[in-house]
Amino acid sequence: MLRHVPVTARIWLLTASLAAIATTVYLLVLRGQPGPRVDFHIPWPVMAFAVAIAELRVVEVHFRRETHSFSLSEFPAVVGMFFLAPGEYLSALLVGSAAALIIGQRQRAMKLSFNLTTTMVMAVISLSILYGVAGLDGPPHERAWLAAFAATQLSTVLTAVLIATVITVSGGAPQFEKLPDMVRFGSLVAFANTSLALLAVSILWLDASLLWLLALPLVIVFLAYRAYVSEREKHERLELLYQSSRIFQHSPELDSALVALLEHARAMFRAELAEVVLYPRNPDEEALRTRSWHDGEPEIMIPVALHDSERLIARVRVASAPFFYVPAGGELDGVHQGMVSPLRGETELIGSLLIANRLTEGTTFSDDDLRLLETLANQAASALENGHLEQSLAELSRLKEQLRYQAYHDPLTNLPNRSLFLERVAERLADRLADRVADRPTARMPVVLFLDLDDFKIVNDTLGHATGDRLLSDVADRLRNVLRAEDIAARLGGDEFAVLLDDDRDLARAMFVANRIIDAFRISFQVQGQEIQVGASLGIAVARIGTETADELLRNADVAMYTAKESGKNRVAVFEPTMHTAIVARHALSAELSKSLGRGELAVFYQPIIDLLTGIPTGVEALVRWRHPTRGLVGPDEFIPLAEETGVILPIGAWVLQEACAQAARWSSFGRDGQGLSVTVNLAAQQLAEASFVDDLRRIMRETGLQPRRLILEMTETVMFHDTSTTLARLEAIRELGVRIAIDDFGTGYSSLGYLRRFRVDILKIAKEFVGSADSQEEWAFAGAIVALGRTLGLAIIAEGIEEQGQLERLRALGCEFGQGYLFARPATADVVTRFLQAELAQRTANRPAIREHGLSARDIPVTIRTGEARASA
Repeated sequence: MLRHVPVTARIWLLTASLAAIATTVYLLVLRGQPGPRVDFHIPWPVMAFAVAIAELRVVEVHFRRETHSFSLSEFPAVVGMFFLAPGEYLSALLVGSAAALIIGQRQRAMKLSFNLTTTMVMAVISLSILYGVAGLDGPPHERAWLAAFAATQLSTVLTAVLIATVITVSGGAPQFEKLPDMVRFGSLVAFANTSLALLAVSILWLDASLLWLLALPLVIVFLAYRAYVSEREKHERLELLYQSSRIFQHSPELDSALVALLEHARAMFRAELAEVVLYPRNPDEEALRTRSWHDGEPEIMIPVALHDSERLIARVRVASAPFFYVPAGGELDGVHQGMVSPLRGETELIGSLLIANRLTEGTTFSDDDLRLLETLANQAASALENGHLEQSLAELSRLKEQLRYQAYHDPLTNLPNRSLFLERVAERLADRLADRVADRPTARMPVVLFLDLDDFKIVNDTLGHATGDRLLSDVADRLRNVLRAEDIAARLGGDEFAVLLDDDRDLARAMFVANRIIDAFRISFQVQGQEIQVGASLGIAVARIGTETADELLRNADVAMYTAKESGKNRVAVFEPTMHTAIVARHALSAELSKSLGRGELAVFYQPIIDLLTGIPTGVEALVRWRHPTRGLVGPDEFIPLAEETGVILPIGAWVLQEACAQAARWSSFGRDGQGLSVTVNLAAQQLAEASFVDDLRRIMRETGLQPRRLILEMTETVMFHDTSTTLARLEAIRELGVRIAIDDFGTGYSSLGYLRRFRVDILKIAKEFVGSADSQEEWAFAGAIVALGRTLGLAIIAEGIEEQGQLERLRALGCEFGQGYLFARPATADVVTRFLQAELAQRTANRPAIREHGLSARDIPVTIRTGEARASA
């Protein structure tokens, strides 16, 4: 469950929990404590200054992305426990630590908050131990000293555990295996610091003027810490250097040796990237690049072209020693700052070694790193030249074969990919053409089956891409079992597969195989303990020898598959030329649609949304229409799916949103009590996925002057649950603007209560399918359930597709608040709706006294709109 929580949220949650624990301990144990009885008083700001000085002079131990710091901070912390009241002590520690962390390390808010919270936790625990074990009513004694040692040692252990925990929780490399080393070193430091601090406490009780005698021991201890850490790091680096020299001896293969060396180099320099490029001996050949990324898969022996005109290559060729390198303007993708060393043999340049992007926050590569890199590069160059370079040609040949296999096969299913499949189709076509030219009679022709899984996207969206990948692998296995050895199956990409076989003109064999595939897929797949049912639509195309290419044959099978899917899915269709004509027409319509916005052919129609109890219009839904120059008014069902496929939905959606908001702003005097009409705008998945959508929405509302509460963005369940993490963040940002969210056609998609809990929405729209016949009680069960659910969750309910007076009465009885449909109005232009609103407002104003006089309710006045006219009737 925790892995679904963003990293920053995890850290803030941990920080808040620690702060709550520290506050509770303080209130229960320390609040009201009188503090130590001392003759010598130290103002807490002075102690805060001492804490800040101690924290500013730290000794840092680096490990991967993290920096662990040790200092003399225990010295003022222990002294403060014996001379400050608990409240003053906490103030001194927090203020001093905050000043040091902000001034010295410029820590970000999240890291600063965690460190200060950790300080607070350690402070209250230390004070609790001290006050619980020794009463501070006089000069310190043995129990007080033991309590101080116990407090600092426990604080050291807890601090190390908390640091390891926050790094692990944030998704970093697990630190618990390093925890014993950190605790041992930290305990040694804490013991020494506490001893000095207790000595200082005793001196202050005896004679404060003698405190300067501790200055020299403190400086010596600090320098000893630094010397220890420095020697420790040197020892670790020498050990890593020794291990690197043994890598080539123990790795018989060049690629594995290079990967091991680069991983070792990354650990040695705490770097994100290590890269070796082996230069070719022949200028006509390509170089071989091997990379090792932190938290990423290595790239092994990738052929790359070298150009001497490139700045880095030119500098490597003339360099005799390693150098720092900062790429200019995206020269090296993903590299910010690094070190480069040439790999030189006795007679020639072998290649280059790059170490890039320091992982440890706030640090860069140093001159010591450069000298260490030179030693490492010399070792690598010597090993390559003396041991492995002679094997590189054989290794290159093997790698080329491996790369060729990877280039022509799908890594997930190990089936041939599109490139290899087209080659095989072209070979079959060439063989049949040769038989025909040589007058060798053959009745068999190449036939392609194009297969696409039905509703595979739902599997990815609901169960995740990992489950989808496993399903695709199982589909490939089942496909192999259906085919003969001479048939060729391939994965073209996504959930598309193809089969190449030979068949007669009657396509009996192809139809048999296609139906066997469909029958095989009727049996559900068992994937990771879940039962998944997925069908397939297939298209079949037979070759016309001499007039058709492999691409055309595959395209024809694709067209037939599309026809099968349009006909109801889970079926087979054989290609006919008329199918291609339909596809061409569709493409032509797509091209015209992309130009429709610029030509002014799109229009926004509005359908009023009515308060079912009062009959008063409370809002409108904006609906786009296409006035095609030759086909007339084209409905959204015909061109909106096409716009979503081609990406044209983005400019269309932005234009509709701008137009609808501007028009709604003009209707600010209508609606209930003249509060203005709300406007509902449909949102596509591609729009919600745009990173700039929230900023664009904010700009549109600012330009049009529309109040955010009057805008409702309407989405289907499928759109909302397409990418839950991104969608959740986007919807929260939209709601923060004050814009409301509606789920369209609720009940026809996922309808998950879990999703409703995660995605905060304001409105549920009952799909037209659930607004049944007025005479059928059974058809209203789902509508009643949706209304009840909406009431429970505090959501507004809008029913769509109201066409009869009986349906209206049913919805009123269920408690549905709002509705829209042909009973009230068909979608109309803004001018028509404006005339209706004006007439409705005048009629309502005129009838109000009469309604009160006769005791009538406003619910007795239904409102009707028709396209081209506006009228109100009782």
